Amino acid sequence: MAKVLVFSGSNSFTSINQQLAIYAAALLTGYEIKIIHLQDYPAPVYSMDMEKRGEFPQSMRDLNELFKNVDAMLISLPEYNSGITPVFKNTMDWISRIEKPTLKNKPVCLLATSPGARGAKTNLANVSNVLIKRWGGELTSTFSLPNFDDHVVNGMLQLKGEEKEELINVIDKFIDTFM
Repeated sequence: MAKVLVFSGSNSFTSINQQLAIYAAALLTGYEIKIIHLQDYPAPVYSMDMEKRGEFPQSMRDLNELFKNVDAMLISLPEYNSGITPVFKNTMDWISRIEKPTLKNKPVCLLATSPGARGAKTNLANVSNVLIKRWGGELTSTFSLPNFDDHVVNGMLQLKGEEKEELINVIDKFIDTFM
């Protein structure tokens, strides 16, 4: 059974991108799903001085091992000021110094959402077009959900119509790469 790692690039306990990642993970039936939260993998800001002294945070070593022991990754990316979140960038920086390729040449599906009309598309485009290759991920598909709050019913994310269909298609493309 294929193992899929699911997480968001946020360290917020109320992350809407974590909610989207979990929602999408529910579409991955028949696979072993491991959902993590980056706040459970704390690390100091990457420092070349720490690296030279061999001071790699155990949390980043553990996450690196987790990346190696899955077949694919589903990652939802928040957007901070049109860019990558500091916690996700720091995580990628540390893991890239422990062992390359950072994403272990695994299939990666990227998602993004925001409360705004663009749905974090700027960051999603930057990561999917530039950084995913640098980090050694095999991009399978992307999905952006604008206006997150419009899709919440009774405190739960619920997609309908076009958005749900598009997400299902994105997840199906993702699944095809590791079946």
